[in-house]
Amino acid sequence: MPKAWVRVGARLHLGQLDLNGSLGRLYGGLGLAIDQPQLELTSEQGSKLQIEGPESEIKRAERIALQYLQHYSLPGVKIKLMQSLPSHSGLGSGTQLALALGFAITRVYGLRPPLLELAGLTDREGSRSGIGVAAFKKGGFLVDGGKPASETISGTKTNYHVPPVITRFSFPKEWAIVIAIPKKGEEMFGSKEEKAFKSLLPMEEHISGRISRLLLMKLLPALAEKDLQRFGQGVTEIQEHLGDYFSPVQGGRFATTDGARVAEYMLSQGAAGVGQSSWGPTVYGFTDRKKLASLAENIRNLMGDRGQVWVAGGVNHGAEWSIS
Repeated sequence: MPKAWVRVGARLHLGQLDLNGSLGRLYGGLGLAIDQPQLELTSEQGSKLQIEGPESEIKRAERIALQYLQHYSLPGVKIKLMQSLPSHSGLGSGTQLALALGFAITRVYGLRPPLLELAGLTDREGSRSGIGVAAFKKGGFLVDGGKPASETISGTKTNYHVPPVITRFSFPKEWAIVIAIPKKGEEMFGSKEEKAFKSLLPMEEHISGRISRLLLMKLLPALAEKDLQRFGQGVTEIQEHLGDYFSPVQGGRFATTDGARVAEYMLSQGAAGVGQSSWGPTVYGFTDRKKLASLAENIRNLMGDRGQVWVAGGVNHGAEWSIS
């Protein structure tokens, strides 16, 4: 009986390029595939759906797996979740879980549907971002081109559209990231996320222009030249603009007071740049390998039992998988 194995890391969402839309496209996204925390699972053929793993993830995994079983007319599957990503924390857990399950379920039955088909079946990231799908497929530092502003988010498969990846850079191995997840406040996803976006006025055009210029003339050249300080400065400024824009719905530049405090402390301790991933509460700080251990220790001491801390690197390849 064949067994499929899939392992993939989280993704950081570093912000949107254009929340104005006057050029005919909305959103656009910046993101990075990272190696910690990780999702790891196996699948085997079965006569019914069976899922073993953390109690907090089983119901969500069941809902997703059933969609694949029904669509492909499969009798069942045995899933074992060995590692899971923190849910609703800004790390792309829903997309990575959906794609990993779809990949493992179809491969163990000898099917090879395109990744975008798997994403479309569970409607992952069809509304605003293509970063999670691209991170699963090929990793790296990613930029997507958003979607036409005229499209409405209807939730139907006929309207499904993953924004195209327009730039991908390998993330330098010499750089590292400290990931901190404060204890959660109000979670922002699904209908709450939709309501939040609809409640905001379009971003001022000059701010969208500034963010796009920071990407083109600061972040991307810094990646090409491996200039960590300039990369970090660009990320921090982009995050400041976005934090100000989303402040009315998240209560400040960061989703939690602990997140704001951790980000400020990271900068004081030498982080090259900081920000919040998606709606948070995850915050991150970019540093080099020499400073990584001390920065991570300082953040752990600051947070105590009020959250989790990981050290991570960029991942320049897609999800790992095998069939045995």
